Amino acid sequence: MRTNEIYISRAFDQARSLIEEEKYLHGAQVYLRLLQQEPELLAGYLELSSLYADCGHLSAARRVLTQADVVIHGHPALILRLAAILMDMEEYDKALTQLKRLEGNKLPEVHCNMGVVLDLKNNLKRAEEQFRCALRLDPEFPRLNEHLGEILMKREAYTEAVEVLKRAVILDPYSAVGHHLLGVAFSRLYDWRKAYKEFCAAIEMAPDDPLNWQLCGECLMRMNRFAEAEPYLQKALELRPDSIEVMIAL
Repeated sequence: MRTNEIYISRAFDQARSLIEEEKYLHGAQVYLRLLQQEPELLAGYLELSSLYADCGHLSAARRVLTQADVVIHGHPALILRLAAILMDMEEYDKALTQLKRLEGNKLPEVHCNMGVVLDLKNNLKRAEEQFRCALRLDPEFPRLNEHLGEILMKREAYTEAVEVLKRAVILDPYSAVGHHLLGVAFSRLYDWRKAYKEFCAAIEMAPDDPLNWQLCGECLMRMNRFAEAEPYLQKALELRPDSIEVMIAL
């Protein structure tokens, strides 16, 4: 290992150790010193920006990545991270501009993120196009089927949404979000038994989410299984005592 590689490795270890001890300022200072010595060190910029973002300093994270883009121009990891920060800052047009720089790279994460931004901008048609493009590149890309399923439900294509979301839970059977969305899709088709099954699965993955307890109760009510519905609604109210909807259902 060369001298500069040893120095870099030790600097990263020191910064990460300081962060684990919640000495965030000291950790940031180590990263800054490291980047002064090694201005083309991509990992340094990414970790420093993540540190700032985790501490709630999104503008500082953005500034670090913008400076890095001057030195390491156009690196996909850098642009994806910058786009994510801009999304967190709700600067969706600027995030989209950054992602478009990578459109020719055939990266599923680029098209998936573009779909998310377009969905947030309420451009459902273009969002769906981007999610389908990402699927062609990688049918097993994480959460992609969940995103597409949500878009399909928004445009009331519930039957197709069910098929897409079935793939989502096959790929990630422990996703509470995937089971929840599939339950919602089944409920839109008035298939209360299957919806109830998916909401129960979501509860297993995320037992502290009151919504799935509520939806289990409502599915049982739709099936006239009122005695079984009551404990679910009681649990939903326990988790969220101010829910008017649950009080009414109960």
